[in-house]
Amino acid sequence: MPTPGSPLRVAVIGWGNFFEHIHEQTLRDLIDEGRVRLQAVCVRSPDTRGAITARCPAVYDTADAERVLADPEVDAILIGAPQSVQARYALAAVAAGKYVYVEKPLFAEAADTGREPAAFHADFAALEPAATRLCAVGLNKRFAPAYVELRERCREEWGGVRHMQLTVVDDAWRWGARYPDGFLLWLDLCHWLDLARWFTGAEVERISCLEPQPNDAQVSLVMSDGAVVSILLSGNGTMDMCKEELRVITAGQRCATVTDFVEMEVFGGSAPEVRNWPANRQTGGDEQTARKIDAGGLTAFRAVRRAVFDRFSATRQDDPAGDEQVRRNIPNFMRPQGWNASVRAFVAAASAGEGLQQAASYHDAYVAYRLLDTVRASIAADGRFVMVPPAD
Repeated sequence: MPTPGSPLRVAVIGWGNFFEHIHEQTLRDLIDEGRVRLQAVCVRSPDTRGAITARCPAVYDTADAERVLADPEVDAILIGAPQSVQARYALAAVAAGKYVYVEKPLFAEAADTGREPAAFHADFAALEPAATRLCAVGLNKRFAPAYVELRERCREEWGGVRHMQLTVVDDAWRWGARYPDGFLLWLDLCHWLDLARWFTGAEVERISCLEPQPNDAQVSLVMSDGAVVSILLSGNGTMDMCKEELRVITAGQRCATVTDFVEMEVFGGSAPEVRNWPANRQTGGDEQTARKIDAGGLTAFRAVRRAVFDRFSATRQDDPAGDEQVRRNIPNFMRPQGWNASVRAFVAAASAGEGLQQAASYHDAYVAYRLLDTVRASIAADGRFVMVPPAD
């Protein structure tokens, strides 16, 4: 724990493309604010370490994760390394008494990690209460401002969620061409399985999953309190289409829709109600584009999506990834979906020596992994409902 009034001493293990694009700006902002000191950068490639520390100066850089984990000058560790080592490094950090923010999924197949997920889970459990107090998993949508507000209103004002519908349509064919068919289900579904539990406050009892084509899935969840959650997940969309829409129907005949984290529309009140949230500025995007979204809400964001898609279509033949303007303004990265807030909340708790109240725990990540196993079982059973096995 840092000295009161001193910046939190942070190390980063694994600084790949995702960490650079999603978390680097937040980390740089926290450094500029005097809330964080970058103690160490741990990346295998010397050239990559040099490029990172040129942008974010650190006390030292290294390829040795064990050095970072044993460093008494490190208060907290951000793990952006691949899933094959996430659990091992997170466990070592907790055992050393350090706060740790680890990217999802945390738990992965034994073929990737060398150990069964249940064995890692047992190791975390053996470190209680420190494991829950110190370890946050990057299931960041729990921190999206629109979702935080909607969840509170569902619980406190409207009698709780009875039906939640999530529509998630991504252009994964564009950025995920190197992955095998079906990767989106295993890469991203953990987010919405976690949201189902977080929104309802209930556990998942049984699951059905249908796959009409590769990287398309219709998942139905029946919760322990009788609520129903429907998830449509597709990787066959395009950038001009809003990616994520959440609809809730509550026990109090109040309903709401959140579209792309930018707009929430509430139905059933005494007057129409629409709330808007500003664009996310931690993951790139031209300031002029962000200001358009701030001023015009969802209508403006849809126009931005269309403009970026048109630009991508025009440049795709010369550059399949899109030109620099497209890469800098990918609409999905401009939505306020909790990345910035989750890291800031982690730093605030670690700086104060407090528990991580809102973050997904290692156990939440393990539950999400086990639910994915049940999804696999339903697919193998031609989409029939499959009961979720009891917890280990």
